[in-house]
Amino acid sequence: MCVFLFSQAQYRRQMIDTSIALLPILVVSTYFYGLRVLVLAAISVVTAIVADYVCLLFQKEYRWKKYDYSAFIAGLTYVLMLPASAPYWLVIVGVFFAVIVVRHPFGGHYNTLFNPALTAFAFVTICWTDLVTHYPAPFQQLPLTPTVDTTLYSSPAYQLMLGGADNIDLLDALLGNFYGPMGTTCIAVLLCCGLYLAVRRTIIWQIPVATFVIVALAGWLLPRVNASHEISVLMELTSGVLIFAVIFVAAMDNGELQTVAGKWICGIILGGTIVLFRQLSKIELVAPFAIILVNTIDHRCDSYASHLAKGVRIVLKWVWSCIRLAGTALWKAIKWAFLKVTDVFQRFVDRPDSNQKGGGK
Repeated sequence: MCVFLFSQAQYRRQMIDTSIALLPILVVSTYFYGLRVLVLAAISVVTAIVADYVCLLFQKEYRWKKYDYSAFIAGLTYVLMLPASAPYWLVIVGVFFAVIVVRHPFGGHYNTLFNPALTAFAFVTICWTDLVTHYPAPFQQLPLTPTVDTTLYSSPAYQLMLGGADNIDLLDALLGNFYGPMGTTCIAVLLCCGLYLAVRRTIIWQIPVATFVIVALAGWLLPRVNASHEISVLMELTSGVLIFAVIFVAAMDNGELQTVAGKWICGIILGGTIVLFRQLSKIELVAPFAIILVNTIDHRCDSYASHLAKGVRIVLKWVWSCIRLAGTALWKAIKWAFLKVTDVFQRFVDRPDSNQKGGGK
């Protein structure tokens, strides 16, 4: 649930930090695909700001809340998850959905049930799957026309879904030299931005760490591709919008999770949900849907952690009691056996021999 419990100063710092972290990704995307990326980003951000202000007017508000940059961030986050070949109208439709359907009906500003950008991305993925899941080749300068007529390719996420294999190595993954959404392929930049947000305490670092560990373990133990375990793990982690969405949406600290255990539990639940969706569904991009689902229960993770700790304590106490009982029973059995053996030996020692019996007669 995206209901922020921060003060205005904390909220302002989070907005600024998130904006700073998104800008390098925008620069790298522009380097990969040309000026079309900047045009897409400008359309998305301007549409988000205009739609947000119109919704405020309907609510009889004539200015934005102080330090509220969320419309800018929503527009930029949404567009970076799209392919660079996305038509302009797809950007506008998604942003309208994010602002009008997801953001303002629940109060607007930072009081939203789900993340607007991620929910809009899930919406357009369902409605226009082919446009969202086919990508141009990196370092291809795309035209600035409303639609792009160029060869598009499927991503590693598609190969994973089909159980095939893709020629991808670690260096290509780190540098973003593979097919995918324009802002989610350069893993090195994403990790650096995530580290910056974690150091600034803008995100909860336990959530991405736990999520990525669970996904990596599943990729090693339950590979979906006909390749080595290492390639399977690499493809599971880099495919789709997983790293981008977890860092910039799922891990955002809204003040609801207070305990360290609750943060770890949230990451574990999210990672398990992503793995479950990937193993059982035929959906190429499952991370957004898993995050949206976990958003409905993430505020309960502190309680889950507390109940889990109590359950662990009860189980450990029961196990310790069983060990004590087993130890006591074992000690009594050993003692009984020892007494029986010593009694037999004692009777043997105390038994008079035949000579002594004969002499007595």
